[in-house]
Amino acid sequence: MDEPLVFAAGDLRSGLHAEFERDITAADVAAFAELSRDWNPLHLDEAYAAQTNYGGRIVHGAFQVALASAMAGMYLPGRQVVVGSFQCRFSAPLRYPSRVRVRGEITAWAPQSTSGTLRVRVIELPSLALTSEIHVGFSLHETRSNPVQEQEAAPLPPGTKPIVLITGASGGLGHNLASVLSETYHVIGMVRSLPATSEPMAGAGVEWVAADLMSGDWEQIVEQSLRGRRLYGVVHAAWPPGPQGSLLDVETDAVGAQVVFGTVGTIRLARFLKSQAAGPARLVVLGTVAGTVKPVLNMSAYSLGKAALEHTVRLLAPELARSDITINLVAPSFVPIGMNNAKTNKVILTETAKVPMGRLCSPDDVSHAVEFLLSSGAAFVTGQMLPLTGGEL
Repeated sequence: MDEPLVFAAGDLRSGLHAEFERDITAADVAAFAELSRDWNPLHLDEAYAAQTNYGGRIVHGAFQVALASAMAGMYLPGRQVVVGSFQCRFSAPLRYPSRVRVRGEITAWAPQSTSGTLRVRVIELPSLALTSEIHVGFSLHETRSNPVQEQEAAPLPPGTKPIVLITGASGGLGHNLASVLSETYHVIGMVRSLPATSEPMAGAGVEWVAADLMSGDWEQIVEQSLRGRRLYGVVHAAWPPGPQGSLLDVETDAVGAQVVFGTVGTIRLARFLKSQAAGPARLVVLGTVAGTVKPVLNMSAYSLGKAALEHTVRLLAPELARSDITINLVAPSFVPIGMNNAKTNKVILTETAKVPMGRLCSPDDVSHAVEFLLSSGAAFVTGQMLPLTGGEL
């Protein structure tokens, strides 16, 4: 198979599946070892491997992850996929030479954010033994010739509503925020890339702009899209994927990226709002109880970044107050969307049981909290964190 299959966002759904088979030879494993520079003798030295509890050479676990990558990139979802994460479980050793069947199935799909989860199972033939199960977090990319020109061609919205910029507006919470807030405000949804069609970006009264908060020029792109109009507020819902693992295990650069996004990224947004606002303005940031309230040890870098975000909000509050700008943080507990889409029913039930109110925090709970902090009723509230826990301690 030379060309990848092509699935558009409208073609994808939970339950869609595909499979392929391939042989794994000694030459394949040797080539992978050369490429990855993982020459561990358990994979390459038959005499050494025979003395271990495995009784012979086994295929690299990362080789099987590469098979999952092939499933995602070539079969399902195919050409438009962008892989965001891998979660792997290796249930049995895969010896070689061997033949395997690779099965992929979409287990979660969120059309509004064009993201989902693909479960890939590697099965050894002819024994039908499951050797690995790999969950692939993915999204779809689109090809655009010139996003800036296209957004300039969009008609100007009526200027009767205050303008609110939402970062991460294509995510689960961001998309809900855009929908709820567009009833009161003219919303500019900031996303990393625009889709070819507007269907995944539904929302009446929402104007979209493609700009990456991790780049050095997003301010110029967003300012250009404003066309001289003034901002009333910014809702910061974007966040980069959090690496799994403890602080001692995660790469230093990955830890730094989380902390920098929570600190420098927020400071840049505050400076931008100050430069673009005319009169009173609002900055509302989405945090999480996994910051300082209940840090998550197996996502320590993520928790550290979110904790740094909270402190950044507190430090910015007195500075922004001099310009009549408030800044506050909404910290929801477990919300069953976004990175929690792939959680099992058991996890969902466990999290629900922890909440005295008997239900999980919903996207609407978050959006309405943000709506309050944007309102005139919150004009004297600044530098605060609003936890949404449903009474959970």
